[in-house]
Amino acid sequence: MQTFHELEQTQSVISTILQNSLRNDRINHAYIFTGDYEPLLLEAAHLFAKSLFCEAPVDVEPCGVCRSCRRMESGNLVDYYEIEPDGATIKKEQIQQLMHDLSLRGLEGDRQIYVITQSHKMTPQAANSLLKFFEEPGEGKVALLLTNQPQLLLPTIRSRGQLLSFRPADRQMIGAVLSEKTGRDHELTQLAARVYPKVEDAEEALLEDWFVNARASVLQLMEELANRPADLPLFVQEKWMGQFKNRQDVRIGLELVTCFFEDVLRLKLNPAWEGMTYTNSKPQLEQMGSKSQTTITRWLQAVLAAVRRVEANVNPQLTVERLMFDLQKG
Repeated sequence: MQTFHELEQTQSVISTILQNSLRNDRINHAYIFTGDYEPLLLEAAHLFAKSLFCEAPVDVEPCGVCRSCRRMESGNLVDYYEIEPDGATIKKEQIQQLMHDLSLRGLEGDRQIYVITQSHKMTPQAANSLLKFFEEPGEGKVALLLTNQPQLLLPTIRSRGQLLSFRPADRQMIGAVLSEKTGRDHELTQLAARVYPKVEDAEEALLEDWFVNARASVLQLMEELANRPADLPLFVQEKWMGQFKNRQDVRIGLELVTCFFEDVLRLKLNPAWEGMTYTNSKPQLEQMGSKSQTTITRWLQAVLAAVRRVEANVNPQLTVERLMFDLQKG
């Protein structure tokens, strides 16, 4: 995404708000971009930052040719910072280093901009360190916090930033682009678009057999749950843990299970629904949909709780074993 005109095609309200802020030179010290697809949030943040740094904007659009625009494109603008989770969380030390860097005068001008991706993953200590900076941000410093779970941010952080809620991303279009690039089937590309927070990560995963096998393992798990629930612990020991070996793998696996149960529940509520992610697995979805809505909802809640535990650094194997017990209970 290179222009606000492009952003306007899918996010007209967001585009208008940001353009008006630039035209009127009324820039807040903190923005919170929230939406279901982080790559879109990051592209919008990058565009906004580029416009703020641009030395010769055309109306509010970045010119694309000045020194600052070129350095933004090459990733060499030293007064632009991006922070992302180090493992499962954003740690206090990361925020402290950022605050130290921002305490120094801008090296290329009076503006400093920092973007924190998946900002809801800040530890409490990291969030409190950021809050101190929010209270006295300093001249020319702009924060852009990106998140798909704004409710997990500290209320005091939310209250100090302008919340901009993006419309849901067109997953069908994203999946189609990934399918064209990788040659993978529609179902697999849709799943990758759902579970990976960055397009490049989804594309990389689709080019490897691991993700194909991960989908197969999840579908096999669903078959065990539907037909042989008593064997779930054995399946985890013999099959699941061999495929999902580390914390990140387990998170991806649980996200894939989440997608499956979401499809089951939506199909249960509306048998004519055609928007499922597991497009090749409708018979299996319908089989699981024979369970009561209460049971399906409990299953989905149990998986979402397991995802939260993994992200909170709880032992992945213990988390999965507990999930199997919860699924067995129904």
